[in-house]
Amino acid sequence: MRITHFSKVLLAITALGLVAIGCNKPPDLPDAPAISFDNITFQIRNEGDPLFEETVLSLSFNVEDGNGDLGLDGNENNAPYNSFGLVTGPNGFIEFGERPTDPPFSCVNYVIEDRENLDLNNDADFLDTLLINFNENQFNIEVDFLVKNNGVFEELEMRAQPRGSANKTTLCGISFDGRFPCLSSEDNPCDFIRNNDRPIEGVVTYEMNSGLFLPIFRTDTLMLEFKIRDRALNESNVARTEEFTLQGITIASTN
Repeated sequence: MRITHFSKVLLAITALGLVAIGCNKPPDLPDAPAISFDNITFQIRNEGDPLFEETVLSLSFNVEDGNGDLGLDGNENNAPYNSFGLVTGPNGFIEFGERPTDPPFSCVNYVIEDRENLDLNNDADFLDTLLINFNENQFNIEVDFLVKNNGVFEELEMRAQPRGSANKTTLCGISFDGRFPCLSSEDNPCDFIRNNDRPIEGVVTYEMNSGLFLPIFRTDTLMLEFKIRDRALNESNVARTEEFTLQGITIASTN
């Protein structure tokens, strides 16, 4: 999966129980996807193993879509799923600090060439920091974390600088936005979806793996808000989990 510009955690996605529901699209199932919360669990895998221990938050949700165009390959980086577009001015691509009216540095406003290992402006070096238009459509699922404070849920902006993080010098946060794969069992699932118009429904499990969950959230009461996009960029409704603590949704560890 190609996701850039945030300090990333590993995202693993599993599609479960997806069923095509006929050759003719039911009139009450629109082309825009609809989702609802199913389940959420927290698990430590390979606990105690310094190389392979993982702390995984697994979000499962019900999904239905009238024409089944759900999912993105990790290597789809052409429009409209590209990661970003470089901003140009009269003299070409705009570098950080070139104009006083440009935004301050952050990983959603600029790309650093040496991090990407690319000479994006073709000037024979990898030393530039370039202004970009960040493209949210590179993701087909967006996840927001809400923390309960004095009885009220407030979003914790994970894409900025989460509590306890060491990102104060990089101004790069952690995003749990990502991609789930094309929802088909065919050999080339995205090609199959592009050439078919069949409704689909089922359950998708989206796994978020980060060693920051326990240090950041400890005993907090949480809720997730999430939405998805189909390949035509139709957005679903925004769904919410029930409120939870990591301790309350923990399932048995695996080794």
